[in-house]
Amino acid sequence: ETGTAWVVDPIDGTTNYVRGLRTWATSVAATSDGETVGAATYMPSMGDLYASGPESATRDGTTLSVSDRTDPETFVVTPVGWWELDDRAEFGRLCTAVVDRFGDMRRIGSFQATLAFVADGALDGAVCPTATNPWDTLAGVHMVRQAGGTVTDLDGDRWTHDSVGLVASNGEAHDELVAAANAALQ
Repeated sequence: ETGTAWVVDPIDGTTNYVRGLRTWATSVAATSDGETVGAATYMPSMGDLYASGPESATRDGTTLSVSDRTDPETFVVTPVGWWELDDRAEFGRLCTAVVDRFGDMRRIGSFQATLAFVADGALDGAVCPTATNPWDTLAGVHMVRQAGGTVTDLDGDRWTHDSVGLVASNGEAHDELVAAANAALQ
């Protein structure tokens, strides 16, 4: 975890890409001593380039900001991650926890696109109760944070590349999102 590294995901949302769905992304994160210092997520089918550096996050050059919604009943939240057939009950519990606590739910099919949408305020939160891969998360986590959002693990502690679970939000009602992610593990 010392030194610099590039973390690249050439096609995040592979199933979307293979099936001709337009929501997939190519992402690159630059890290220094285990921390992301810059990132880019490009969605070629949509023509959108999300980028973040040390001070801000942008989409096509326009500064991003997470949503300003505070009422969980107005939130649109996305479950993210992948569940094997034997673990689909966990996914079902996560979906139930989300629809019980928030206004609406979406499933995008691309971790990096989902996090970019949280960073630009289109989504209010994303929840994943399972382990994540750095190539699926580092760029987007950096963008959410640079856009003013919060990203934690399942305990509400600051998310790192080796955390189990990921909860990203606009910072409002974040505890409710953590509770939803943990409900899937019951």
